[in-house]
Amino acid sequence: MKQKITYSANFKRNYVALFAVLFFFLMIAAEVTLAFSIPAYMKRENVLADRVRHRELLLHFDQLRTRCKNIKPRTDAVEMERQLVSHALDQMAIYLRDEADNLSPDEVNELQALFGSITKILDQLSRGRSFSRESRLNTAGYVNHLVKKYPVKGKK
Repeated sequence: MKQKITYSANFKRNYVALFAVLFFFLMIAAEVTLAFSIPAYMKRENVLADRVRHRELLLHFDQLRTRCKNIKPRTDAVEMERQLVSHALDQMAIYLRDEADNLSPDEVNELQALFGSITKILDQLSRGRSFSRESRLNTAGYVNHLVKKYPVKGKK
């Protein structure tokens, strides 16, 4: 009589099923992890971009101060206006030294616009053109009139 041979794959099927269930749960866990980590990563990238803009703002400010100090004035009016800009930049340096780490992105935008306008002012001053006009007073006529009106006594 022939003996019937039966093969059993139960041992292999149990491991295959176990790995299938394990991989299924690993995929679900990976998808949930990605769902929460992508927004956190994007926020971190925005923070990094904000820090880069913040650093560029500070570098631009340093360039403005250096440029202001290097302007060679041709007239007294240009020199006085350069001193006004230099004083304003010195005051801004004090503010930035204290508050640079706490600047919000909106404040960085405002400061960039301000530094852009200061750049235009420095361009004009470096070309030797001032914003104001100097008006010299000629007091000779008034003084001569006073001398005639009130002559000095005792002098001949």
